[in-house]
Amino acid sequence: MNSTTSSKPPRAPAPLLVSVSFRPVWAYIDGVREFGRFFCETTFKQPGLAERAQVVLQETLENAVKYSAPDVDGKLEVEISSDGSELQISTLSHADPEHLKNLREEIDNLRRFDPEAALIAAFARAAHEPEAPARLGLARMRYEGQFELQVSEEPGGNVRVTAVGKL
Repeated sequence: MNSTTSSKPPRAPAPLLVSVSFRPVWAYIDGVREFGRFFCETTFKQPGLAERAQVVLQETLENAVKYSAPDVDGKLEVEISSDGSELQISTLSHADPEHLKNLREEIDNLRRFDPEAALIAAFARAAHEPEAPARLGLARMRYEGQFELQVSEEPGGNVRVTAVGKL
C-alpha cells in the first residue's frame, strides 16, 4: 500500500545519492543533519542549498524521532536524491497511525496557502494555542527550505515524508 496526500500522482524517485539508517534517537539528529548539510554543500556547490537542506533535515528528523512508534524496534532512514534539477530529501520511519493522520492533515492545510502565508498561519496558530504542539516545522520546510512536501504510507506501517526543492 502506498498512498500520498496529494491528488497528483507521486513523484518518481530521483537517483539516490546517499542513504543513512539509524535508530530513531534524539542524540543522532545533529550528526545526521550536519552530514546532510556537508554532503549537499560538497556535492552541489550552490550557495544556500546546504542551509535549505539543513532546515529540511532538522525538521524531518525531529518529526520522525518524535512520532516514531515507541513499541517498535525500528529504524529511521534518510535518503538524499537528485535528478540534476531537483533535490529530494526523504525520511522513512515507523510512525504511530494517529500521527500519519495528523501529518496528512497538516500538509493538506499548508498546501492551501503559499509558503509565506502558511508559515504566518502556523505562527498565529502556535500563539493562539500555546498548550498545543507548535507544528511549525513543516511550514518552515516550505518557506525557509523552499521545499514542497508529500507523505506516503509504505508497507509495514512505515511513513515516508519527501521534501522536493529546486537546486
